[in-house]
Amino acid sequence: MNPANESRAGRHEERSVFAVGTYKLLTVIIGTIGVFGFCNNLLVILLYCKFKRLRTPTSLLLVNISLSDLLVSVVGINFTLASCVKGRWMWSQATCVWDGFSNSLCGIVSIMTLAALAYERYIRVVHAQVVDFPWVWRAIGHIWLYSLAWTGAPLLGWNRYTLEIHQLGCSLDWASKDPNDAAFILLFLLGYVEHFLKLFLNRFQEQKDLEPFGD
Repeated sequence: MNPANESRAGRHEERSVFAVGTYKLLTVIIGTIGVFGFCNNLLVILLYCKFKRLRTPTSLLLVNISLSDLLVSVVGINFTLASCVKGRWMWSQATCVWDGFSNSLCGIVSIMTLAALAYERYIRVVHAQVVDFPWVWRAIGHIWLYSLAWTGAPLLGWNRYTLEIHQLGCSLDWASKDPNDAAFILLFLLGYVEHFLKLFLNRFQEQKDLEPFGD
């Protein structure tokens, strides 16, 4: 474990970042988000399972988003909520790693599923194509594997999960000056840019191909 991270995790007990009233407000906000997030996402999953007419490939992508958001409400918000109540990070370094990993994993899953959902809408409208369940299951599998690959790398030593500046939760070490850590952050961000750039270029090319027909 990096000694700098351990000392950073240890200094949180020495001072508070926010005023007492701010911590109380954050407790209410995060607690409300957690309760509504849990109830609403659980309801989506239950409705999908109960009503057969809702079991469509597109709805399955929405269920995947609800599942990842539900996991955040169950395993992600609790540590931050308790820290807001206490006014500081009150958990161990191992818990910090778990908090950073679980929130990052579910966050990437939600973002990538939204990208897949946007692509599904695009091919439905532009190409009049409808995705089937095998396509959606493959997409979901790839999304989780992609997310696990990026969030698992810090567990193996490429970057790390550390206490954030507000000292209420943990995330990647975005401020590290180490070249390897900086390379991870850069490649991580470029991964998002690549996906959206491909969608933009494909859209641009298709519009260009349709121009002669429009004239």
